[in-house]
Amino acid sequence: MASKGIVIDNRIIEYRALFEKVTRGVQAEECMENEDMVIFIVGERRMAEMFKRNQNVILNLREKINKHILVAEYSRDLLTFIRNLYFRFGVKEIEIAWKQGSVDVQVGVDIGEVGKAIGKEGRNIKLMKEIVSRFYEVKNFGIKQPA
Repeated sequence: MASKGIVIDNRIIEYRALFEKVTRGVQAEECMENEDMVIFIVGERRMAEMFKRNQNVILNLREKINKHILVAEYSRDLLTFIRNLYFRFGVKEIEIAWKQGSVDVQVGVDIGEVGKAIGKEGRNIKLMKEIVSRFYEVKNFGIKQPA
C-alpha cells in the first residue's frame, strides 16, 4: 500500500499518532479528513487486533478529535475495500464497471443512510472517492439512489 505522492499536513500526522496511541500500537496506513469526519485505514486483518487492544477505540478517538470517526480495513480487492468503507452505512450493492482503463463505482446503501453516505454538500462521498483513489485508479464514484 503506497500513497501516490500525497502531502500530509501536521494535523494528519497528529491524528495518526493519536490513533496509534489509542489503539495501542495499530498503525493507520492512511488518514484523511473533511469538515465532519476523519477516516483511518488500517492494514488487512488489523481491525480485530485494534478492537482487541481497545474496545472503545472509536469513542475515544471521537472524544479527542471531535468529529465522526470511520475506521476501515484495507483490502487488495477493490470490492472488499469499498464494502469495508461503507459497512456502517449498510451496503446493499456495489457496482464496479471497468471501461477503457478507468473504473466507475456505484455503491448502494440502506435507504435511511443515503444522506449520511453522501454527506452535507457531498463532503462524505468526495472524501470516500479520495481515499479509494489513493489505492485504486477510480474515475467516477457515487452513491446509487434507491429506486
